[in-house]
Amino acid sequence: MVYIKFISEKLPFLILLVSVGTYFSPIHWQVSPWVPSLLLGTVIFFAGLSMNIDAFKEIKKKTRELLLITGLKWTLTVSVSIALAHLFFSAKPEIAAGLVLAGTVPSATAATVYTFLAGGNASLVVAASLLDVAISPIVTPLAMLGLSSEQVAISFSDLLLSFLLIVVLPLVLGLAVQKALPKLKSYTGAATKLGTCAALLLIVHTIIGSGKGAITSELSTIPLLIVATFIQVTLPMAAAYFIAKALKMEEPDARAALFQVGLCNTALAAILAYKFIGELGVLAPIFNMIFNLSIGAMIANRFGKEDLLTKKENCRRL
Repeated sequence: MVYIKFISEKLPFLILLVSVGTYFSPIHWQVSPWVPSLLLGTVIFFAGLSMNIDAFKEIKKKTRELLLITGLKWTLTVSVSIALAHLFFSAKPEIAAGLVLAGTVPSATAATVYTFLAGGNASLVVAASLLDVAISPIVTPLAMLGLSSEQVAISFSDLLLSFLLIVVLPLVLGLAVQKALPKLKSYTGAATKLGTCAALLLIVHTIIGSGKGAITSELSTIPLLIVATFIQVTLPMAAAYFIAKALKMEEPDARAALFQVGLCNTALAAILAYKFIGELGVLAPIFNMIFNLSIGAMIANRFGKEDLLTKKENCRRL
């Protein structure tokens, strides 16, 4: 259990370490293109297996918040991603497409975890992420329209099929298994954490290994890409939180908005970019993954410490 906790807490650093190590290593694990998709599908299956289905009953009272969070993600996050792509990488369509893709995929499973750790409304994030799965295949091709290039042409049917096989099918299977075998959920917690971390690291390793040549050709672009993906993660997170507070949403719901709007499933974005765009399209999702995991963890820990201090102060007053 100790090593599982360590791996989970150090995942952003491990992703960066694996990325750099794979790039400089003379060898890497060469796999068929479907292997990363299978790995991510396995992660999503376990996510469905461990979801708190009973928490969905509470969402009936949070329809306004659910619609607001969903609306913010698919306007704010998408708009910021498109603006950054055109502003910084209009001359590099593959990198621009990868940046857009990183902001138009469903929310990350980490969004639910960080919301829970931050004392936010995790069930609200789970419900919003399910809506994401239905919205993303429609929004993503539309967001790519301004990036006309043979390298970034993504058909709606191909993207929808990928979503069905990588996201929808594993998620439905996980929920079905949980309903059929409810006791299984209590035995898969540690395995889910370890498996998720291992799968993400393997995905990063295989994709970086396959795209070494493309990455080398664009080393001068990396600093600008780091700045762009940092803004892509932090701006929607901050804006979503303050907008939610301005609209008088409760603090747990505002925290849910922060993570749901800012943290996208960039492992999925990286796989789709590699499949439909090419090696250069993978760069933005990888850097976005590093930032959203590390910054998300920092914010979740900060909220957790604030709540702990508040509880201590309340106990002293009593």
